[in-house]
Formats: sequence, structure tokens, C-alpha cells
Amino acid sequence: MLRGDERNPDQLAETADDSFAVYGFYGVSVFAEVKGMVLDTIAAQKLARYEWLAVFTAGDLLGAGLELWDTGQSPHYDVVHADKAQLVALMVRCPHRLVRNAHYEPPEGGA
Repeated sequence: MLRGDERNPDQLAETADDSFAVYGFYGVSVFAEVKGMVLDTIAAQKLARYEWLAVFTAGDLLGAGLELWDTGQSPHYDVVHADKAQLVALMVRCPHRLVRNAHYEPPEGGA
């Protein structure tokens, strides 16, 4: 499971709020390595605007007490928890690794 940032708590909370406003649940977007979509492909096609990628396993997210909801837009999923503060805290503490995105494309006008 890949997330395009360094797990900044403020960004995660804002994302969760946006999800709640639109969909009625607290969720944070991630992408899964499924059906031929591997880290390199996802980094290039879905997450090129992020310099760093947080890489989780589905088992670690589930083991932390979070849910993974299939959005029907493979390879996109939402990491979900009923409580926003818990969602953010659990994602920040969840085992992961950070990798530099080899496909990072800085925004025009600066890095």
C-alpha cells in the first residue's frame, strides 16, 4: 500500500476531513500493488507529484486497527477508521518505509 507523502499528521487529518465531507467517512487514500500495478508504476502514474512515498503492508494497516475499503477504482483504496484522530494516529505509528519517488515531478516554478 502506497501513500504519497511522509505521513504528515496535519495533511492526513485534512484528507480525512475532505473524505468525510464528500463520502461521509474518515478515509485516507492509498494505492495497492495489484493486477500488475507495482510500486514503480504507481509512483509514475499516480503519485509523481510526491517526492516521498510511504509504503505499508495491508497486514500492518489492518493489524493497527484500520480498515481498507476498496473504492472500485483499482488500485485505489481508502484507509478508514470511525474516529479521525485515531485514523491519523494509527497511520502515523503504523510500520512503514519511506522511499524516494524516482518519478517525482516538482511543481512548475519550484521544488
